Amino acid sequence: MNGKIKLIHRILLTVSILILGASLVFYLIKWGDYPEEIGVHFDSDGGFDVVASKFFGFYPHVIGGIVIAGIAFACRLIGKKRTGLRISEKGEEHFRAELCLTLDCIALLVSLFFAYWSVCVALQQPLDTDKARLVFGLIAAASAAGIIAETVTYIRHREKAEKAAPSGLSHRLCRLIPWLLTAGAAAALAECWERFPSDEALYEDPAYRGLVYSANFDAYYDRKLLLAILLAFLVLLTVLEIISVRASKAEKQPLVSLTDKLKLLTGVFFFWWFLMLLMEFSIGAFSVGAFALLFTASFVIYAKSRK
Repeated sequence: MNGKIKLIHRILLTVSILILGASLVFYLIKWGDYPEEIGVHFDSDGGFDVVASKFFGFYPHVIGGIVIAGIAFACRLIGKKRTGLRISEKGEEHFRAELCLTLDCIALLVSLFFAYWSVCVALQQPLDTDKARLVFGLIAAASAAGIIAETVTYIRHREKAEKAAPSGLSHRLCRLIPWLLTAGAAAALAECWERFPSDEALYEDPAYRGLVYSANFDAYYDRKLLLAILLAFLVLLTVLEIISVRASKAEKQPLVSLTDKLKLLTGVFFFWWFLMLLMEFSIGAFSVGAFALLFTASFVIYAKSRK
């Protein structure tokens, strides 16, 4: 990456760290004013639904710090390692720059969200869910813009040989990323599990703080349904993996490419929707429409490649 891109990357990363760090300092300043237990988590209406030790108030700083550190590490690798795609040198430089800047924008938005969460905890005031949804919408928009830009760069600068078969690296990434995202979704569910009730008598009480609330249906459901959703996705991912392996052995490259796209799409969108369920936010029509459009486009590309 050139000097200008590196400078922008460092500025965005520094701002992300400063925003999250400032919220940590503010929380520490207010530390002495708290009782032993305070509100630390919010429900779908922005009110506190979990009251726990004030040490849990560091949760947004820990999670936000992990996300930013992970993105910083990824950007460092992007700056040093080639992507392995069969594209020109100019395309390689543009692709890596776009990928790095996309991650930087996501890191900045993530730091804003967790800083706002921390400030609400520090002041013991409700969280404005409209602002939270706006941040998540911006994260989705930044991700979509980055994917589109990188796809255009790849198409414009790819080598002709790449049209016949996908590169080994892109195929391996399409196999690995969905499984990593699924593992992340399972870890997030495990972390949230204890705040969901196990007493069936509480399922009909919408005032109970631990119910699994679906903002799309405005209703509360058994937490075991989250396990069913996770299991269904694992089955779908396994089926696609089996089809991909058999297609690869049979040297059916169009089918391999199709399964790669489907695995990546389902992995990314499932992870996003699952997080929305866990955080009791609604799954927007925009993300569902984007998934349907990309899913359909994958089959259209497959049909053309077969001809």
